[in-house]
Amino acid sequence: MNVPHSAEPNVASLPPPEGDVAALLEPGAELRALPALETLAFPERAADSDAQLKNGERALVDWSLPARAAPVLLLALNSRWESYHEALRNCQRRFSERAVHDLRVATRRLMSQLAMLSCVAHAPEAEPARQQLKRRLKALGALRDTHVLRLFVENQNRLFPELIILRDFLERRERRLEKSAAAKVKKFKTRKLEHWILSLGQRLARQPARAGKPDRLTDAVLHAAASAFNEVVRRREAIDAKVPATVHRTRIAFKRFRYTVEALSPEFTGLAKNDLRALARYQRHMGNLQDLEVVQACVEGYVRDRPTAKPLLQPFYRHLQQRRRRALGAFLKSADDLYRFWPPNHARHNGHAVPALNAA
Repeated sequence: MNVPHSAEPNVASLPPPEGDVAALLEPGAELRALPALETLAFPERAADSDAQLKNGERALVDWSLPARAAPVLLLALNSRWESYHEALRNCQRRFSERAVHDLRVATRRLMSQLAMLSCVAHAPEAEPARQQLKRRLKALGALRDTHVLRLFVENQNRLFPELIILRDFLERRERRLEKSAAAKVKKFKTRKLEHWILSLGQRLARQPARAGKPDRLTDAVLHAAASAFNEVVRRREAIDAKVPATVHRTRIAFKRFRYTVEALSPEFTGLAKNDLRALARYQRHMGNLQDLEVVQACVEGYVRDRPTAKPLLQPFYRHLQQRRRRALGAFLKSADDLYRFWPPNHARHNGHAVPALNAA
């Protein structure tokens, strides 16, 4: 039911840049794509024999930290900006369902990068840039929901032919929203955003190396990731099966955590491609549930405005409720898999302590 994920490569699959990082961003230079980098081979990661988690399983990851965080963050910022810029250009050239999805994904990932930088470094440009991206994301929200609704209804149309009335309604709404959203996207400019991103990159390139001492920026990154994970744990423990919004809030917090760890090199996280896919699967369970909530709300709104359609759509509505119960049950069974996504509480590497679950 979800639109396929963007084909953008995760920064977590790339090594940190080598050489003089400051040379990547000369004063007054335009931000540009970095040269292609070969993917690092991921070494075997043996878990500590006494590293136990809340649910009795070993951690998915084993953290090993780089000497300096600034080059890793600079590479990640550059990659996210390039992905966003390309997705925006594609959407402006050819406004389509796929282009909208890719732009939304690239926007969220760049927002997560900016949010992390605002937490770990003096980065006054990060917040205004994030707020501008947030407004642009909101401009595409209603259209994305309509895309999800139409796709779901079309997939169910063979079992429930009566959904043709809902499909026609959604197609009319989609055409109206596409016209409005396309006009907004055409007006999206990048000059101010590019200036903010370039300024952030220059700040990272000027981060001093402190020989023989722990890198403060690395510590700050770890605590920012720990804080993001702690928020997911807090939301997960507050889930009430009778209150759908509690699952949705957990999903939003988990998405922020996922984008944060994806933004970091394996030098930080040790996350291989299979690990990243595990994060995506966990998020998808909650995403499927949220999509069903959106469809159910749409049907309720439709029959509220057109009471005569209620008997016709009643069988489909019951089907939706059954699917939602199954999806909720499936997610709750795997909800504690969350605790596999954080390393052992006592782990320490290269002089840096990996923050525990209660370290905000």
